[in-house]
Amino acid sequence: MIHAFNYFFTRMLRVVMAPFDRLGDFWGILFLSLLSSLIVLVLYRWVSSPRRIRHAKDQIKASILAIRMYRDFWRVTLMAFLRSLGHTLRYFALNLAPLLLILPILVPVFAQMEARYGMRPFHLGEDVVVKARFSQDVSDLDVKLEAAEGFSTVMNPVVVTALNEINWKLRANAPGKYHIRVSGADFSGQKSLVAGEVPGALSNRRYARSTWAHFWYPIEPLMLNSGPLESISLQYPGKRVRFLGTRLHWIWHYLLLTLILVLGLRKRFGVEF
Repeated sequence: MIHAFNYFFTRMLRVVMAPFDRLGDFWGILFLSLLSSLIVLVLYRWVSSPRRIRHAKDQIKASILAIRMYRDFWRVTLMAFLRSLGHTLRYFALNLAPLLLILPILVPVFAQMEARYGMRPFHLGEDVVVKARFSQDVSDLDVKLEAAEGFSTVMNPVVVTALNEINWKLRANAPGKYHIRVSGADFSGQKSLVAGEVPGALSNRRYARSTWAHFWYPIEPLMLNSGPLESISLQYPGKRVRFLGTRLHWIWHYLLLTLILVLGLRKRFGVEF
């Protein structure tokens, strides 16, 4: 089920985001912030009760005003304080239901944005460690790595028996998108590897079987005929998005833009926070 969802959502977003790959990362983040804002506002309007939220806010303000006006009367002040706590809890409860619905919908968007804007391809001359993890003792396996044309092997494989893992170190020599292959007597699996200024989504890990962890690495499909091979992984360097002289992680651009858009459009949707 996770594999089918990743397959559909990744390809849908690839088509939708294709025009923004040429414009730059910030404009793609802006578009997804607008899309997220519309989702938040529609769901909030559908699930929440603006009247009840507004009433809870008014009661909190009234309780705070009573505390200030009758601060010399401790019993009145205490009762107003307790009422303010109760209305505050009610206010958070009224906002909790929309949040519980919104977050699971936005999490797949976060995974896709991290793949697009949180990582960059390897620079030429940069080293990358490739890790292949297995479901059985690696000492019983004859494993080989077929390096891509644009990468060269710079270190002999390291066997980590405690993790059932074999590591290789490669070096980027030419720009482009390549595939490396890990194979044995009765299994095989490959992983994409990108170097140079190549646009598009990246993936740090490719799985052989669908698990909840696969949800966070949605770009590449599952490996077939992988046998004991569980996953092939590497670590792309982090990336910062440039805009108006700033270089920030994409999440800060996204959160700020989404907040501005939600607050700016909430009256049109009749939403109360």
